[in-house]
Amino acid sequence: MNTVISAMALMSPAGVGAGPFGEAIRAGVPLPGGAVEDFRTEAPDPSARPVRLVDRPSAMAIAAIGDLLGPDVLAGWPPHRRALVLGSGAAGIDQSMTLTRDSLTRPRPDNVNPALVPACVMNYASAQAAMAFDLRGPNATVTAGAATGLAALRYARRLLASGRADAVVCGAYEDLNDRRAAIAEAAGREARPAEGCGVFLVEPAERARSHGLAGAGRGPRAGEPRLRRALPRPRRAGRRRAQSAAHRRRRPRERRPPRALRAGGRRLRLPAHTRVLRPSEIVGDAFGAAAALQVAAAIAVRDASRERASLDPAGGLALITTIDTDGHAACCLLRTGGRGGPGT
Repeated sequence: MNTVISAMALMSPAGVGAGPFGEAIRAGVPLPGGAVEDFRTEAPDPSARPVRLVDRPSAMAIAAIGDLLGPDVLAGWPPHRRALVLGSGAAGIDQSMTLTRDSLTRPRPDNVNPALVPACVMNYASAQAAMAFDLRGPNATVTAGAATGLAALRYARRLLASGRADAVVCGAYEDLNDRRAAIAEAAGREARPAEGCGVFLVEPAERARSHGLAGAGRGPRAGEPRLRRALPRPRRAGRRRAQSAAHRRRRPRERRPPRALRAGGRRLRLPAHTRVLRPSEIVGDAFGAAAALQVAAAIAVRDASRERASLDPAGGLALITTIDTDGHAACCLLRTGGRGGPGT
């Protein structure tokens, strides 16, 4: 089954929404801060209703899903056929450490804030989102370090291929806090810590075509041998001259050549007209949300080339790769744009 990303919603240090993020990626200038300054969990004024969630990362995920799902986006699917897959690399760490500290430092070990307990659970955000948006189908939470966004997309694609869902909301999120920054520094992550959230609506290509979108999806592939297998796909798909975009997260202490990636200790040559982007150098290291923002960057870059997209109905190709200091590695080959669609 071919699948497409038919819509997306974002939060990044550039601001709330896909517009500010796309402008930042196209400008290529590193942003000074790592937080999503435009997003607040508290009410802007006493009469407004606040986001009623304990922790900031879950609040970001729910707000982004709310932006993704308008009033009629999922109207054609029954609730039990609407799935949700969310991921994060460090969600709940801040709350868990607070709970542990309080149990050790307060007069009694049970003298802790019980409101923190739900946010310590890995699937807290996905459970809250399912209840908020009537997503009664399969509900999953994944974590794979910096590759979490690609793991979520792969999970979504498998749900559709197995017939367990008709549409999947999937994505990844991460917040910025002092504890996460300290853990990243201790682990040797040199990139500037940041936060963000990227969520996507994934659906079968056939339904997307009926709504004016077209394309063929590719699932994430992990490891160097699979990366080499993924790259020749443009020719097998009938594309002799692939216009590709590679999005690579830089491994600490390594300098990357502009036209090659390293995989398994060897250099992997890219097509001659490849454009190499590293979103983490622009928005910062969003860890669990990094790969989701890489996918969003591929879509944003392609959407900026409307004239080329109209000349190339099949769309461009984007190779998203990620490797983490603890060994998580994944790649994903996407056809972006096509006949006006955000991504496939």
